[in-house]
Parts: sequence; C-alpha cells; structure tokens
Amino acid sequence: MVLISTGSKAIDSLIGGGIRGGLVYDVFGQSGSGKTQLCFSLAANCIKAGGQVLFVDTAGTFRPERISEMAGLANIEKIKYVRALTVQDQLNAISRMSDASLVIVDSLTFNFSAEYSGPTRHLAVMHYIHELAVAAINSGCAVVCTNMVRNVPQENTEREFLGNTVSINTHVKIKLEIIEPAKSRCQAAFDGKSAEFYITSQGISDSG
Repeated sequence: MVLISTGSKAIDSLIGGGIRGGLVYDVFGQSGSGKTQLCFSLAANCIKAGGQVLFVDTAGTFRPERISEMAGLANIEKIKYVRALTVQDQLNAISRMSDASLVIVDSLTFNFSAEYSGPTRHLAVMHYIHELAVAAINSGCAVVCTNMVRNVPQENTEREFLGNTVSINTHVKIKLEIIEPAKSRCQAAFDGKSAEFYITSQGISDSG
C-alpha cells in the first residue's frame, strides 16, 4: 500500500496525497483537535483498502466500535491491538510491525512522561522513534504517532511536548487545531500551509 487516505481530501492534498509508507508522522495538537479520530479514520481506510493495522495504545484511547463504524465493517480483525502500559511495551510492539501496512502509536510520549525525566527522557524518546523509523523503512509501513501539547504560561502559548526531540527522528509533522468546538471544525497545518476538516460520525471529513 503506497498511500492511506485520512478521509479528508484537503488534508490528503496538503501532505502529498495521504499517509505514505516508510515514513514516521508526528501528529500533535490540543485535546479535542482530532488526533485520535484521525488515527481511527486512517485505520478504517487502511482496512477498507485491504491493509493490516497495528494499533499501539498507551493512554486507553482505542475504540474498536468507532473504527468499525467508520469502516462500515462489523469485524475489524485486521487490526492488531497492543495496550502498551509501559515504555518497554511500546518497544516490544516494534517486533510486530513487519506485517502491518499502518502502525499507530497513540500517544507517543504518554509513558515516557511518566517513566523518565530530564535528559534521560529525551534520549529514550529519540531511541524509540529511531527504532520506529528503521522498522518503517525496512517494512515499508507507515507510522503515525500522536503527541500532546503543553501550556507555556510565561510565553502565553502552547508547545508540543518534547517537540524538538520528536522532530529529530520523525519525517512529517502535522499540527491539529480546533477552530469551532461546537461544530467539530478543525484545522491541520503542514509545511506552512493548512487545511480545514471536520470530525464526524464517519470519521475525518471535508464537510460537517
């Protein structure tokens, strides 16, 4: 599988046609901006196209019934699910990537934030992403990782958690933002450009 659609033609166009195999994607944004819903939509589209999905869940976000709804399938047996409660669980899951067309890690830094601190945390995250990148290149699968943002009160802004460290080894960064919470209207930004999208019952869409 060469490209996996996000469900939004606008986002697909923004990032070069969709999610591409052999690359590691960093999708970050505030809570409610569509990170996990984008992952579900990608998983559903990957399954519909005949691919296999490995879903590494670090924060308890996995909802198989939601993916089934999006895919229009009662059975989503083509998803391998890993509930990664520790960083070691995340590392162990890398060995299961070889048969996958799409690997989702939701969320990338959740366990690292609990188990590590200071420079050691940065080194551990860099090592993990490097291992993901090597596996993605070797197997040809696409890897999509979500990441959170943290408030920086002194700057009155938000920053991606461990953003610089994550950037070193990921290939593509996509920032998600909420435009209108009541209408589930959001925006994806990549390489200085942006595209609007909606979170619907059928997944990520160009219209609400």
